[in-house]
Amino acid sequence: MDVTIRIATEADLPAIVDIYNQSIPGGWSTADTRPITVADRVEWFRKFDPARRPIWVAEIDGTVAATAYLSSFYGGRPAYDATAEISVYIATAFHRRGLGRTLKQFVIDQCPRLGVTTLLSMYFDHNDATRRINEGFGFEVAGHLREIAVVQGQKRGLVIAALRIPPAAG
Repeated sequence: MDVTIRIATEADLPAIVDIYNQSIPGGWSTADTRPITVADRVEWFRKFDPARRPIWVAEIDGTVAATAYLSSFYGGRPAYDATAEISVYIATAFHRRGLGRTLKQFVIDQCPRLGVTTLLSMYFDHNDATRRINEGFGFEVAGHLREIAVVQGQKRGLVIAALRIPPAAG
């Protein structure tokens, strides 16, 4: 599988929204319960900064198959500048191909140049795929908020996992 990962452009927003919306019915990776629109996400997209908090897309054979992005932690307060949350969403047609692991590795590799020394992954406690990927990269569980969300009629908890990343040399 030949994957190209690049910085997203606003032209990618319809694909990003479509991939995100595909994750809603499964109840594995978002607390949104209804589809969002491109219009809902334009302002959100424009707040990302390729130099500090990028959005990436992964293409396979010219098709946007996944997206990953970094969000500032705790409202972007300056004391947390070196901490970011990773989010990864994969189009349903591309599940179980190792794309989540590939994207997460790519983002981890980008963290030193982006000044991120603590990478957070927040995921539902029933999401075993994300748990396994995180464990493989050395993320450590820093918290578990039990039964904090109701997804598809089920109470779900939120796991907060952290990975320490050495700062860039130089």
